[in-house]
This record gives sequence, structure tokens and C-alpha cells, in this order.
Amino acid sequence: MKIMRVVLVLALVATLALSLPATTSLAQEVLTNDSVVQMVKAGLPEAVVIAKIRSTATKFDLRTESLVSLKKNGVSDKVLEAMMAPGSPSSGAVAAAPAAPASAGSLRDRDAIYHLVGGKYVEIFPTSANLETNMAFFQSKSEVVLEGRKAKYRLSDKQPVFLSTYGPTDAPLVKLKPGDSNDDRNLKISSGAFMPFGGTQKMGVRNEDKIATNIERDARGFYRVTPAAPLPPGEYGFILASGFGAGVGKIFDFGVD
Repeated sequence: MKIMRVVLVLALVATLALSLPATTSLAQEVLTNDSVVQMVKAGLPEAVVIAKIRSTATKFDLRTESLVSLKKNGVSDKVLEAMMAPGSPSSGAVAAAPAAPASAGSLRDRDAIYHLVGGKYVEIFPTSANLETNMAFFQSKSEVVLEGRKAKYRLSDKQPVFLSTYGPTDAPLVKLKPGDSNDDRNLKISSGAFMPFGGTQKMGVRNEDKIATNIERDARGFYRVTPAAPLPPGEYGFILASGFGAGVGKIFDFGVD
């Protein structure tokens, strides 16, 4: 009988041992905004917090108001960048902004505009343009003129997302007009009428040529620019209008098919 009891006890222990991993295994840890704030307020080094983010599944809320709240709670810029980058495993971020590629740290923070496509930022290179002024009887008109009726960089997305290092007034998004008879694109930049003893002159991009956009500034200082409405097929560009007076103006041009 004693032998029988020992066998039964051993069998019971073996059964429990086999079932323990399934019944006592811990759920996978998932970092949230609160987890990051908790680590920061506990005084963990910045490098440790970033390493934790990159090695653990995450479920971050990266909406604008949430980023502001994180900043107010002492989360550093580098930690915010780590939260927005795709280097860490994700289990479904809540309303997260499209992630920059792993090489996002190499993005130039001056004189650059990028197009977000397929989770990667593709740089749009500027096209040099000429400022042409036509004088008529008591009238003048200046236009920015680019070679070619179509930009080389083409988009199929009607509401693309751009990342710009320029402020919204420094490089507005505009619609370009194909030339009537020449192989070019142009944008009216000034007009005026003058008389022998005076006159008026209007300078700058006309409101009718500007494209309404939604603009947000992210934690890195870049401006996320999105057309407020889908763009019809045509030719567009971000224009540095202030440079044309000094002969250094340029346009980051693209076309929508």
C-alpha cells in the first residue's frame, strides 16, 4: 500500500510540474506612456529607458496632446524619438504617427523636405528656377519659371504627407501652372501698375496659388505637412519665395498623377 501511495504522489507531482508553465507563465510585458513616465520619474538613466523601449513590446499613444503630456512629465527628446521610431517591437500603437525609418536620425534638419511613403522618408530635391519679369505699358509681371511641363518626382497619393525643415510661411505649398506654349511651369510672384509719378506693386505668392495644409511640429522639430484636401492631378511644389529676389530661389517640386 505504501508503494502504491508513493507512486500516486509521484504521478500527481509530475502532472502538476507539466502544467505549471502553462498556468503560471507571465504575460508579455508591454510598455505604455505611463511605463515610460514611471521609469523617468524613478530616475533611470536616459540610455536605460531607451534600451528598454527598443527591447520591449510597446503600445504608445503618440497623439499630439500625449506627446505634450510626456514632455511636461520630464521625458527627454531622445526618449520621445525612441518612442516614435520603429526600432522597438510594437503591439499596436494607439493613433501613432507614421514611423520614421531606422535611419531617421540621419535626416538633415536644415534645407530639406521629405515625402513619407511606405514607412520611409524620401527626400525631394529642389529644382532651380528663374525669375522672369515682363514689362508692358505702365504694367509689370514677374513669374517663377521652371523647366519642363512636369516634375520628375511623381506621386499617386492624392493627400501625401511631407516632413519639412521649413516653417509654414517660409516654404508654402503651391500649385504650379504649366506653360501655355513653352516647355515649362510657372508661378506668378509679383504684379504691379505704375504711372509716371507713382504706382503699386504686389509681391509674394498669391493666395489663390497656395494649397491649404495641416501642419504639426513633431518632437524632433520637423514640420509634418499634409494637404487639407486631396490634391487634383497637377504640378505642385514648396517654394522658397524669399530667395528669388537675391537670385537663390528654389522649388521642391513634385507632380500628382
